[in-house]
Amino acid sequence: MADPRIFPVNSAVDHFATIGAVSTLVLAANQRRVDADFVNDGDEVCYLARGNPAVMGSGIKLTPNGSYRIGTNNLFYGAIYGICASGGLNLCYSEGFGP
Repeated sequence: MADPRIFPVNSAVDHFATIGAVSTLVLAANQRRVDADFVNDGDEVCYLARGNPAVMGSGIKLTPNGSYRIGTNNLFYGAIYGICASGGLNLCYSEGFGP
């Protein structure tokens, strides 16, 4: 969770994205983002990319049940993309917003 003394989290949206075998937009760019958590809810590896289309074997690797966090130490406002080998993978996420 983001440090509320630095980036207050006023609200959050919990959702999911279905990752395809081609690069899929997971989360749109958001200048109000203060944190985001992603959890691979599928049974295969997926890859995330920040600001660019996702590519198999490149970027942020999430194993099954693996997670990735955007917080105050690596805050990124841009779009997040995902990809997996077979398609149909469920990626859960929660995005926090500031004022």
